[in-house]
Amino acid sequence: MKQFALLFLFAFLCSFAFAQSETEKLILQEIKEIKQEIKEIKQEQQNFRVEVEKRLTAVETRFEGVNQRFDEMGKRIEILLYVMIAILTGVFGLIGFVVWDRQVSLKPIKEDNQKIRQEIEEVKEKEKRLETALKSIASIDARFQEILKNTGIL
Repeated sequence: MKQFALLFLFAFLCSFAFAQSETEKLILQEIKEIKQEIKEIKQEQQNFRVEVEKRLTAVETRFEGVNQRFDEMGKRIEILLYVMIAILTGVFGLIGFVVWDRQVSLKPIKEDNQKIRQEIEEVKEKEKRLETALKSIASIDARFQEILKNTGIL
């Protein structure tokens, strides 16, 4: 029985050693597989990074183009603003010139009109004095009085 027990113990130890080495082999195999999967994941990450960088570069290029377009539009709007300011300045200048020219051209006419009114007042005054003188003469001379009545002065 001792032999049987020793044989049993030997078989148990051998199976335990064999089982342990098989377990270690399986563990080592799984570790290798995990390492391989980690390498694949790292490679995928690297590929993903490269793809993301390419796309970011493309987006940056597009944004640069858009920025250039906005800059060009800004310059065009600025030029348009200057043109509008120039046109408005011209219009207001023209209105100012028209008003000034009208005042300047009307001033001599107003002065002439004032002179004519003064002359008319002087003529009316002379006419009244002349009429008074004629009436005085008509009160002295009957024949002259008759002439003035026929002409409608008296």
